[in-house]
Amino acid sequence: MNRTLPLLLIVAAACGSSEDHRAPAPAPVKAAPAPLLHATQTDLAKDLDDAAARGTWSEVKRKWQGQVLRWDVTRQRMLCRTAESCNVAAFPILRPAKHGWMPQLMFAPGQFAALETACGTREQCDVTIEGTLARFEASASMPTNLQLADVHVVTKTARR
Repeated sequence: MNRTLPLLLIVAAACGSSEDHRAPAPAPVKAAPAPLLHATQTDLAKDLDDAAARGTWSEVKRKWQGQVLRWDVTRQRMLCRTAESCNVAAFPILRPAKHGWMPQLMFAPGQFAALETACGTREQCDVTIEGTLARFEASASMPTNLQLADVHVVTKTARR
């Protein structure tokens, strides 16, 4: 028995070594959100108004974050001078504005040049863009903050 105990300890130590020779489990893949049937900026504004009344901010974020959106926006030259610093008006400019969030655009390669070509020298122009809602911050205490990534200019010639 005295000889068996050390042998059992050696076998147990070898079987339970800290080096695991199995491949690590793959990281869980985050599922893309189900595409929204109604995904205009007006639809988002309604969901934000509902969240303000009900306190359902996290549900709205979960529903919208990661969505591919196609929106008609207004580019104002002063707020969109470079590909790295470009915000657009998601709604027509009215006074008083009901919703004042102005999404930041992060362009796909070559797409800021496409925006400049579409808008020309106009101070304001209306364009259709498509991009993924990459950052979405909304709460009762802070202003809504949106960032669309991988933005493509759908409009070839801007209006206005």
